[in-house]
Amino acid sequence: MTLLAPAPTIRPAAPTLTEAEPGFWVASTGGAFACTIDHHGEHFYVRDCFSQYLGDYGDLATAAARLRTDASVRDAA
Repeated sequence: MTLLAPAPTIRPAAPTLTEAEPGFWVASTGGAFACTIDHHGEHFYVRDCFSQYLGDYGDLATAAARLRTDASVRDAA
């Protein structure tokens, strides 16, 4: 009889946010492009890796929090 170990649970890496230029951040997860955050006026616009609009937020921290909760961003890798 052969015993097989259960497959390990793999969790996607938390997105890493880098300011590519002033007012424009790029997020990656597991080395793959995940999304962007673009700052215009008082708004931070979040778009996923397919440029689909994910939301408009009043500050960078709230916009970045969206990255951690959106499955399309987390699973981009």
